[in-house]
Amino acid sequence: MRNSDREKKRLQLTLFIMASTFYVLEGALVNPFILWTALPLYVGYSVIRKAWETGSVRKLRQGYGFLVVSVGFSYLYHLAWFFDWGAMKTGSSTSAIIFVWFPVYALVFGYIGYFVGLLVPTGNRKG
Repeated sequence: MRNSDREKKRLQLTLFIMASTFYVLEGALVNPFILWTALPLYVGYSVIRKAWETGSVRKLRQGYGFLVVSVGFSYLYHLAWFFDWGAMKTGSSTSAIIFVWFPVYALVFGYIGYFVGLLVPTGNRKG
């Protein structure tokens, strides 16, 4: 499996845009906490990068499984906060605690996606 530099740069740009979107959705002008809330992006990128280094298609599928599930979940709670779904933002004085715990949940769900990547067939079978 050979991955071009163009493909890697495309993934890096996509992840940067995702992290920037998280920053905007949190609604704070200066927010160093983005380093914690974007944790699923960093972990997902490191898994995919390791798969590129080893050349394993299976590990690459696992990495993308992790990234899709964990970032999807992260976007869900960021959007819920930004648009105040169910008074998530304004319903409590401690509602911002969501950004402390939900990255951990996103990692858990991401690892579920990682293991689902094991179950996806490679397509190299004959017959």
